[in-house]
Amino acid sequence: MKNATRAIPVDLLRIFAASAIFYFHCGLATGWPLFHWGEFAVATFIFLTSACAMRYSQVAAGEAPAYWWARFKAIYPTFAIISVLLYVASFIYQPHKTGSHYTLADIASNLLLISQFIGRPWMTDPMWFVPFVLQVYLILPLLTGIQVRWQTMLAAFLVSGTACAAVYALHPAQPNFAYGLCRSWSPIFLLPEVLFGCFLGRARSVADGVAPVVIYAGCCAAAALLAMLYPQASPLLFLPLKGLLVFLVLAGFVAAVLPFIKNEQSKIISLFGRASFPFFLLHGPGMTFINARFGSNILAWILYFVFCWAAALVFMLTLEKARRPHAVRSAPTNEARSTCIR
Repeated sequence: MKNATRAIPVDLLRIFAASAIFYFHCGLATGWPLFHWGEFAVATFIFLTSACAMRYSQVAAGEAPAYWWARFKAIYPTFAIISVLLYVASFIYQPHKTGSHYTLADIASNLLLISQFIGRPWMTDPMWFVPFVLQVYLILPLLTGIQVRWQTMLAAFLVSGTACAAVYALHPAQPNFAYGLCRSWSPIFLLPEVLFGCFLGRARSVADGVAPVVIYAGCCAAAALLAMLYPQASPLLFLPLKGLLVFLVLAGFVAAVLPFIKNEQSKIISLFGRASFPFFLLHGPGMTFINARFGSNILAWILYFVFCWAAALVFMLTLEKARRPHAVRSAPTNEARSTCIR
């Protein structure tokens, strides 16, 4: 990753990870092979969030307030606009999760980023990731000087494991609820994933990246072995290892296609990379409709996949065009370095 404005490997990872999550949500309805592995592509987005912050953004210069504001501006408008669009659309096509249109309380809790914390529905399920990743950005300035050592990663697993154990102890009869809370509520429960991304972001060569991968893989394997002692928490204990495996598979796909990418194709990949965030948020609501009308018809799902990417591209380009006049007037000096994760 040598270009501070756009990094093609990062964009490809985002495209593949978003597509894997799409496949996971398809599989919930269709039961397609290996669909459940798509869920763990979320870890790739966590790795990229902290890796890009360490490598490109203002956090590296210790400018925490400017960094936080830049990240909020990069993410929240997309989230807010899509929330409002889905709220309006619910009066035309009622979402299955509520059985009626969304209420003012629903849209308010969405816009305030508190829906999952107060038991209200998100406009679309992937929206849980937005408050989560904004919390990640809050703690990243505290990790800028962290050293790549196995003791550091082990400490992260212990801190995260202790927090998760407390959640499971508070909900002994609800392991699925505890898993969902630990998976999505706060980065304190997924601190190893955040720290691993920081380690990768500070690597300046492939050789520098080997040690973090080996250290993290060893800790993930140790956590998975604990599932034999705590079977009720096995989904959570296997989460880091499964996330790492999916990340390595996606990274392998990126490495395989990179030699075939021409310079003129890099602009197209950049477009899709920037559109991966609205794609991530937009693809969920129509899945119930497609499943109800077409079931497991693969052609219908392929067309819906293409439609979602097209809609995400249109949304992204429209939003960027609306932002452009302000960007020209204000001429922010660090804007290019803070566009890696949108």
